[in-house]
Amino acid sequence: MNDSHRDAASRYVWRKERYEIVVERDGETWHVSSTSSGRLFGPREVLYEARHRQAKHAAWDVMACVIRASRNEDEGVNAGRDAAKWMVGQRVSGA
Repeated sequence: MNDSHRDAASRYVWRKERYEIVVERDGETWHVSSTSSGRLFGPREVLYEARHRQAKHAAWDVMACVIRASRNEDEGVNAGRDAAKWMVGQRVSGA
């Protein structure tokens, strides 16, 4: 079961089991990170990090990270689409 949501409107988060993919606005760029807890749910380990100037590239990145974590292309496409919608809202609100 996955859990994607907007965390206090400051970031978009997708979670499934021990994986977490986060997108947040950082000035003029979008920061995408993928983390996972250890096998025994130890400290979070950064699996992937990137910064993008274009929201479109960040949404593609979210899609790829979710596909890797979930091993499900449909889930990745849906998460990328949700993240893109959230990013459009961030640009409109000026956050």
